[in-house]
Amino acid sequence: MNDTTVTLVLRLLHILAGSFWVGVAFLMAGFLIPTVRETGPAGGRFMEHLMVRRRLPVFLGIAILLTVLSGFAMYGRLVAATHGAWAGTPPGIAYGVGGLAAVLGAVLGMGIAGSAGRRMATIIQSLPAAGAPASAEQQVEIERLRERMLLGARITAGLLLIAASAMAIARYL
Repeated sequence: MNDTTVTLVLRLLHILAGSFWVGVAFLMAGFLIPTVRETGPAGGRFMEHLMVRRRLPVFLGIAILLTVLSGFAMYGRLVAATHGAWAGTPPGIAYGVGGLAAVLGAVLGMGIAGSAGRRMATIIQSLPAAGAPASAEQQVEIERLRERMLLGARITAGLLLIAASAMAIARYL
């Protein structure tokens, strides 16, 4: 593959996977998690179906991995081609800030919201029968985990807003 083809493939992967990631982050933080909190057990069943049966975390993880790896590859190619000089230019700095925000979003999103979601799924799946009520202790833990998921989703969405904004304007600086 020639350089142009590699660049086009990397950009295509980065933009498509990143768009999916950012869209899911905003949808989760702004709409899905608050709706699940407000709809009680029905919302919990919806979220369980979305996360476990439809495997959203798997697809989201793939999108995050493709976005970050393609971003590193593009950034690294430009830095290597200019022996590091490009990284100190206004576009290089903006892409670097955007990349850092995205990596922080990935780490914090998986660490805060992802771990809370996995723990919540474990609790829900441990209930004796589908639709069986959770114990008082489990309900308290589920509510705490929902709050943690919302916090993680909001932090991730904020960091991805910074990342997408920086990358959208970087080439014009």
